[in-house]
Amino acid sequence: MQKHHVALGAALLSVAFLTAPTQAQNYNLNPTYGTYNLRSGFLPDPQTINVVAGGPNNVAAATGGQCRGYAAEAPDVRINFSGGSFDRINFSALSSADTTLIVNDPNGTWWCDDDSGNGLNPLIELTPISGQYDIWVGTYSPSTAQATLAISELPYGSAPVRQPAPVMPAPVSGPNYNLNPTYGTYNLRSGFLPDPQTFQVVAGGNSDVSSMTNNQCRGYAASAPDIRINFTGGSFNRINFSALSNADTTLIVNDPNGTWWCDDDSGNGLNPLIELTPISGQYDIWVGTYGPNTAPATLAISELPYGSAPVTAPPPRPASGPDYSLPPAYGTYTLRSGFTPDPFEVRVVAGGQNSASDWSGGQCAGFVADAPDVRLMFQGGSFPELYFSVGSNADTTLVINDPNGNWHCDDDSGNEGLNPLLRMAPISGQYDIWVGTYGRSTANATLSISELYSR
Repeated sequence: MQKHHVALGAALLSVAFLTAPTQAQNYNLNPTYGTYNLRSGFLPDPQTINVVAGGPNNVAAATGGQCRGYAAEAPDVRINFSGGSFDRINFSALSSADTTLIVNDPNGTWWCDDDSGNGLNPLIELTPISGQYDIWVGTYSPSTAQATLAISELPYGSAPVRQPAPVMPAPVSGPNYNLNPTYGTYNLRSGFLPDPQTFQVVAGGNSDVSSMTNNQCRGYAASAPDIRINFTGGSFNRINFSALSNADTTLIVNDPNGTWWCDDDSGNGLNPLIELTPISGQYDIWVGTYGPNTAPATLAISELPYGSAPVTAPPPRPASGPDYSLPPAYGTYTLRSGFTPDPFEVRVVAGGQNSASDWSGGQCAGFVADAPDVRLMFQGGSFPELYFSVGSNADTTLVINDPNGNWHCDDDSGNEGLNPLLRMAPISGQYDIWVGTYGRSTANATLSISELYSR
């Protein structure tokens, strides 16, 4: 069989196409063989996952002949990837059958390959970006077969690496961000209150950090992180990590880019302080001790200058109003750029007891509930706009808090006269959405989310 292989876009290898497959591959479905979290520098490399390749969908028919073979509708495997210093990520499959490969990357771009690997096996090599990769292993003919999916940051065909590569900054042993944190995982959004957020931990452990980091870090720490923070950034230009204890403590942080940071005494007295430019993602944090003993300690995370007075309540505002810290009344939904169906619709009951005008100083009109009606977790791609609109027989309004913490509202910019529309440049993150009514009554309504047009 001839190889089907062309390079397009930013890929190092593979076929790319911008039109999503129709009635075939659907990344909104749960993956058949699991979701895996990988950070650049993962070991062992390659990571391998056994799957059954193939499925009922003729991929060539669904993609105008750009991809080959047969695959399932749901992804076989989903990878949540955090990038680092490597300049490639490879996806390949190994099977005694003739296999094909389809990948949808974090930007919503589709990639496919038939025979670029060894023999009749596929290979897709991309410039790595952080985010969600959905992967299908297909077969060239309409049969199924056992196959092994491999994911690697090494050149294709390299010998497997089962110990830390010498170029990686991570310690050979000791702090290990692949372990579950001892004192919990927490989600923080820029503007969190109270500020600082504090956590009680026992500092120290059995690992001599200085010997593992060429004396760049000091003290003793546990192998597992003490605390894990999933952080969504906003308008603040700093994030501080500090510790307070009667003992001499140290601090180690691994940031979302995989960079290690450590400090001994930059805080008050013998306490550590690490101040970073904030980026969204996962922070793993260890509180150590200078000597090989353990001690109670308080870890503090703040967006304020170190030493500032704590902020325990939001700035003054009317007693009631939209509150994005409350759970949404009609559910949380995850959408990726290129989602289908488009528009995505949710039925809600519009309205509430809060005057949006009072709460927003007259910028918003109508009445809304305290809790969001809908929460959208969105991952952007190549589409230039995101449309939020409402359809109802009543006069409705719309209020949205975007991932940067900015508020948006509209009354009558949509179709059919009295319905709202908000158009935004899409950014990835959490959108909290309220559908209100212009008067104090409630009404049935349909919220519509689209990358193509308003309702």
